[in-house]
Amino acid sequence: MRKQNMKRRFSLAALAAAGVFVFAALPLRAESGLVTWLVDTPTAEIVDHYGYNLGFRLYSGGGVLTKGTFGVFPRLNVGFGLDAEKFIGADTVDLNPPTLNAKFRLFDGKRYLPALALGYDGQGYFYDHSTDKYLQREKGLYLVGGEEVFTPGLTLTGGANIYDFSDDRIYAFAGVNYVYENFLGVVFELDNVHGKPRTNRMNAGVRCFVTPSVSVDVSGRDLWAASRKAERIVVVNYIGSF
Repeated sequence: MRKQNMKRRFSLAALAAAGVFVFAALPLRAESGLVTWLVDTPTAEIVDHYGYNLGFRLYSGGGVLTKGTFGVFPRLNVGFGLDAEKFIGADTVDLNPPTLNAKFRLFDGKRYLPALALGYDGQGYFYDHSTDKYLQREKGLYLVGGEEVFTPGLTLTGGANIYDFSDDRIYAFAGVNYVYENFLGVVFELDNVHGKPRTNRMNAGVRCFVTPSVSVDVSGRDLWAASRKAERIVVVNYIGSF
């Protein structure tokens, strides 16, 4: 059994390393300063046609959430999510069911009119094996808008989402993102807003664009919640083009 667990961990590590190597070997034509997600909420931005965005999210308990997004058509992004609990550490790696995501850019925005995007994301956080659902549920179907305001690099976003059509409960989210000289960014967002303040989640973080194609985020999730512990996460994003 111990040998099987070691073999499984080695296979997952080899797969992740191979994925990074393959994407790193591809030619780049990256969009400097592109932000398609804040912490947990989407923006109206998409990667270009033939572009891709590969993100590795390191979260509590040694977990690694890998998300890939690909520009399959000029206005359409399609991707996947793969959540591996206990990936970092000595425990047995636990892979959760893969998820799908998609985003369609509806409107590019004009003066005083925000850009709009319609999307779907099946990725949640903190998988509950007893119910086969995430404790912090996925975005599901969402509509998001965003516009640069006041000064270059400062963008406001906002939207609504629904993940369970059986009760038709709609949630809201909003965020602000500032990127200085395509090098350093600050993000703040309010997520999962629906009537009861205790269910709201406030997240904040900083983003450093190490190169035009690589950025590193350090964020705090669920800040100032009365009944839940805050979480620290690190996200490494890689943006390029085929």
